[in-house]
Amino acid sequence: MHLLNEFQQALSRTVIPFAVILAMACPAQAQVKPVLDSNIPPYQPVGSLSGTVSIAGSESMKPLTESWAKDLRHLYPGLTINVTSAGSETGLTQLMEGKAQIAAMSRRITSPEIVEFKREFGYEPTEVPVAVDALALFVHKDNPIEGLSLAEVDAMFSSERRRGLKYPVNVWSDVMLLEGEWADAPVHLYGRNGNSGTASFFREHVLNGAGLKKTMTVGVGSASVVLELMKDRFGIGFSSIGYRTSGLRPVPLAAVQGGRYVTPTFETAMDGSYPLRRNLYLYLNRPPKVVPPGPLAEYVKFALSQQGQLTVIDEDYYPLPTMELNRLAAMWTIPARSAAGEQPLKLRD
Repeated sequence: MHLLNEFQQALSRTVIPFAVILAMACPAQAQVKPVLDSNIPPYQPVGSLSGTVSIAGSESMKPLTESWAKDLRHLYPGLTINVTSAGSETGLTQLMEGKAQIAAMSRRITSPEIVEFKREFGYEPTEVPVAVDALALFVHKDNPIEGLSLAEVDAMFSSERRRGLKYPVNVWSDVMLLEGEWADAPVHLYGRNGNSGTASFFREHVLNGAGLKKTMTVGVGSASVVLELMKDRFGIGFSSIGYRTSGLRPVPLAAVQGGRYVTPTFETAMDGSYPLRRNLYLYLNRPPKVVPPGPLAEYVKFALSQQGQLTVIDEDYYPLPTMELNRLAAMWTIPARSAAGEQPLKLRD
């Protein structure tokens, strides 16, 4: 599993029993993986291929970008693919500075970023959605909470409470009727750092643009957030659903106060009922009507192929709908759209 490498890095700074490490690396059995549509075309190798591809960006997407790179290196021994995962913002910066050919981003590029890119190059970056993710609010498996509204989550993570909840949420009894140790137990917050596309998405879609509380424990990566949460019965943190483990559970969410709680699953991500669904993207600096270098194009084609989307499922993310995949794959035989062009599946707030 992709969690093993991430946990090894986080665990290098923490002493923890081996049995617990194994438990953390194993996904919860309740996470049912979707079945990939057999109508998604398989990847067709092009023969010999050599050169270098540099990819930078999302730490949440690291399991995907590294797995695709590994598979392509196996197909093409002469191909060099370098992947660094320091955050979505870092990836976009390196793309604009010419230090990376692909920026992997766990959020969509913003209008000001498109304007800045166009000012620099005279055209928009090429946008390729490659997977679907559900941003989850994780709690310890012992936490009895039934669900949370986005307004309650907002009141936990931000002091501004822009979603309109009349009171702050500082202890667990503020959001559920409890007795005993949970009645006055403080809510401990965990989340991602400022370079993270996950944190940017969370601020935009949950906090309505407000800042995160300074009391939040900031993890350098998704695995760090999960690791800390597993040790804190009173904690709650946000991370990609792909980092779910047997020691945690995702909290069902309601888009509005008093609304129906929805658990993040493949079905609820696809039908839009889960309120924190998002696409994961690759962005490229591709001039209009210019054929991209072979290694670059093959990396994108592989990500959109049957093999690439099987990796998406294996890493506990969700594949794109078949029609969307086929449409995107076809665009790599014709001029691709820019990030400001035709919109992919739109996120629901």
